[in-house]
Amino acid sequence: MSENKTNVPVRDLTIKQGFKLSKFLVSWEMVLVYILVLINLVLISMKPNLYFASGTVQSIIQAGMDVCPLVLGMILILMIGDIDVSAASTMIFASMATGLCMDAGMPAFVAVIMAIVAGMACGAFNGFFVAYMGMPAVITTISTQMLFRGIVKIVLDVNVLKNFPLFYTVIGWENWGPFPVAMVLFFVMAVVFWFLLQKSKFGRTLYIIGNNPTCAEYSGINVKLTKLIVFMLMGAMSGVASIFFVGRMGGSVSSTMGTGYEMTAIAICVLGGVSTNGGKGKVYGPVIATFIFTFLTYTLGLLNVDANSRKIVTGLILIIAVLIPNVNKKLIAELKLKFIYKGNKNVEALNIKTAAKVKALKEEIAAAKKDASLSDSAKSDKIKKAEEEIKALQAKCKEQSAIWLAEQAEDARKAKERFK
Repeated sequence: MSENKTNVPVRDLTIKQGFKLSKFLVSWEMVLVYILVLINLVLISMKPNLYFASGTVQSIIQAGMDVCPLVLGMILILMIGDIDVSAASTMIFASMATGLCMDAGMPAFVAVIMAIVAGMACGAFNGFFVAYMGMPAVITTISTQMLFRGIVKIVLDVNVLKNFPLFYTVIGWENWGPFPVAMVLFFVMAVVFWFLLQKSKFGRTLYIIGNNPTCAEYSGINVKLTKLIVFMLMGAMSGVASIFFVGRMGGSVSSTMGTGYEMTAIAICVLGGVSTNGGKGKVYGPVIATFIFTFLTYTLGLLNVDANSRKIVTGLILIIAVLIPNVNKKLIAELKLKFIYKGNKNVEALNIKTAAKVKALKEEIAAAKKDASLSDSAKSDKIKKAEEEIKALQAKCKEQSAIWLAEQAEDARKAKERFK
């Protein structure tokens, strides 16, 4: 006689932490917001009448939006632990494809599609050598940077392409109400990329590959194909960037334009919290960093800083952004102890606090041993007192940790019983 068994759905018993304001306020993304606000306050203090004049803020934002598609594409590249320094050359290559198609009498939508296809072809070229030939991404893309730019120079020579779709300049210069068209499109693309990274299987795959490509391979992930797709997406975004770029250039392009855009995109991504080692980063950090670079560039212009000096500033920002996570590791740990773990039953925090106190007491013992002004009995008493405090702290930490771990185990047991 068979028993009827009820199929109970499996439930996720993972304890998810709720929103914590203290943790949110010290997150790197919020630090970027503080920096952006600070730059705007500096602008207001320097030129209040200009800042609040009609159309000023829109013009500032429009000036920095031509790099935004490259930023979104570069997030994916950095996420898998690679880099693409040919992105700007691919953008100019795609611009050339559009211009030549328009000169040949093709419809505007066909010319735009050809730009994106040309960008994807360049990306596939990079991806093939990186993924399937095992070449380092930086070497490959430095080579293709010169290759793609060289092709454009051979085809165009000193000529300037000026026949582009009219909506290019609309994207580059016009507003939808109070909002620049380019900024609205940037936000729409950013939402798509956020969903791609945070909510899709493909995005989770990129994080896994970036953290450990070998484990990803053994887990059944086709790392080579995924890398090829990512480079093709980077190429497609370079094609999209050609629309923004040509629009800002007033509907014209030459072989010498767009130099250094790829480094700006990389700097923005790194400043936005995307790790160059791969496997770490989110979309909204680079989005905020894009606006930081936009307003910073305008501020430097008001200070009469020339274009070459601005590149120096960009390089310094890139170096600082890479160093900050390592330099501030101790500071961040202290802030977490002070604001996040305060009052929480957190075993890790308790151990960190206890270790800090024990370290201070050991330093007192070392100082007492070297203190010649103390008598032997006073020195012995001081050392003994400090040693007793250390033992008491360690015992209390061990006891409290055991209590909290037991409580956590009991909570987990009760949770499982509720779903039996």
